[in-house]
Amino acid sequence: MTAPYYQDDHVTLYCGDSLEILPTLEASSCSMAVTDPPYVIGAMSAGNIGSKSGLWGDMMNSSFWFAEVYRQTLRTVHSTGALWTFCNWRSLPVVMRAAVDAQHPVSSVAVWDKEWIGPGGPVGLRPRYELLALIARPEFAIPDRSIADIFQHKTGPDKPTGHPAEKPVEVHAWPIDCSADCRIDLPILDPFAGCGTTLRAAKDRGRQAIGIEIEERFCEMAAKRLAQEVLAL
Repeated sequence: MTAPYYQDDHVTLYCGDSLEILPTLEASSCSMAVTDPPYVIGAMSAGNIGSKSGLWGDMMNSSFWFAEVYRQTLRTVHSTGALWTFCNWRSLPVVMRAAVDAQHPVSSVAVWDKEWIGPGGPVGLRPRYELLALIARPEFAIPDRSIADIFQHKTGPDKPTGHPAEKPVEVHAWPIDCSADCRIDLPILDPFAGCGTTLRAAKDRGRQAIGIEIEERFCEMAAKRLAQEVLAL
């Protein structure tokens, strides 16, 4: 087992490849997973085309890798839990295909309304939202039936940690709060921890968490955030 890059009373962070570290975690040892994986941008095999995701074949090739990550992640998640994975309109087809191949089809998709319009080219609409796909295990349920599939949290271009894909902690906390019936005695998993946003959200709620991040520079960002005192809720 790889030694943790960072560890405290709530969080364990590993620096390494998710597909190498996930198999070392025990089956059903995590309550749920919340993650923000790469959005398949730049996955082109040839040519200079308009789509940042490449051709359809490129996207489907990416789905094989995602499917294995989902299999290994869902193996660690308890039967009452789920995998919540961020995506956007470009990567949603990859997520849908990968989830089916992992034998856990997407159960629902939530829309995060950023209340802010991001940059965009002249041939398309400027984006105001991202997506959050829910891949449920057999006994998962959302107890509060008033929760809709659109949630709002205002954001902007600022990235306080310097990570290019950073999202607000409150956005990563939303699926945790939705999953109130998941085992609170088991840690929350993030196999693409980045700058530690899921881990920070879990720690702020007094929850245990396990993160995996392949880039050491992002592990260092996460470690600095996690070393801070728990925020008052």
